[in-house]
Amino acid sequence: MRFITCLIFLTSMMPFLPKVHAADELVIYSSKNASFVKPLFDEYSRESGVAISFIVGPMPALLSRLEIEGQGNKADIILGTGASYFWSGSEKGLFATVSSRTLERNVPEHLKSPKNDWFSFSKRARTIIYNTEKVSESDLMGYADLADKKWQGRLCLTTSSVDYNRSLIAMLIASYGVEKTQTIIEGWVNNLAVPPMQDDMQIFEAITKGGCDVGIINSYYYARLKREQPETNLKLFWADQNGSGVHMNVTAAAVTANSSNKLQAIDFLEWLTTKQPQVSYANLSMEYPVNPKVYPAREVAKWGRFEEDTHPVAQAGENRKTALKLIQNAHYK
Repeated sequence: MRFITCLIFLTSMMPFLPKVHAADELVIYSSKNASFVKPLFDEYSRESGVAISFIVGPMPALLSRLEIEGQGNKADIILGTGASYFWSGSEKGLFATVSSRTLERNVPEHLKSPKNDWFSFSKRARTIIYNTEKVSESDLMGYADLADKKWQGRLCLTTSSVDYNRSLIAMLIASYGVEKTQTIIEGWVNNLAVPPMQDDMQIFEAITKGGCDVGIINSYYYARLKREQPETNLKLFWADQNGSGVHMNVTAAAVTANSSNKLQAIDFLEWLTTKQPQVSYANLSMEYPVNPKVYPAREVAKWGRFEEDTHPVAQAGENRKTALKLIQNAHYK
């Protein structure tokens, strides 16, 4: 039996799914591409016998849809990337509070909502990439150090419109405060070798071709690079190991406030944080499991261990407005 129905969310004019659905069915709004989540949904359906229908769309659009639908909400779960988005949804009351010993045990405190209304099930490191032929590992320290004049004309970044960068800056505010973070961003802008790029893969290309020597990227992109170029001279550096640690952003999920199938939705959230789903998703995404008892994919584990920033990731949302103001002040495009 085929349990999964994928509905691609293109516009707000798309016909709504029926509100009433069976107790053995879940409706999920997902910002993650179907290639990452459908195998998980298939796996859950095989184990539980619960059918899953899902809509794929950008996280802001999915949150807006939940808000517009209100009590007529069609989804049981929203699943996606970005702690700041989940913080925003929580502030708007779009999610249900969940009490679960399984989630308490499997999800570290800093990777979930302080209100217990959303929970991470995967995390990605945003750290430094460098050219080993031009930069010694001993030259590197962390995010703030990239503002130093020694990196002038040597730094590559993606644009400030990339949510990963906004979240990183929001978390730097948590570590350093507003004034120091403003100085860091201004230093980054002064040190840029080329104008900010649209995505992390362009940073790899720029460093490989000598356009810059260092950059900031999501670690899973490095897995893609290594597959395509096993002998690459680019290497990851784990930022701020003598400070707050590597910035982590998350893939998370929440039960919607107006779900008509909350018990099954909670079961799905709990299932996401258990061993086999954690392993499966880590192998699909090249991200890191949130469950402390589960190891990352072997390909990722080879990059070595590191200390991560344990400031609550919800601060990526709490500090977002301030981060945007600092970005504007620094003329970071």
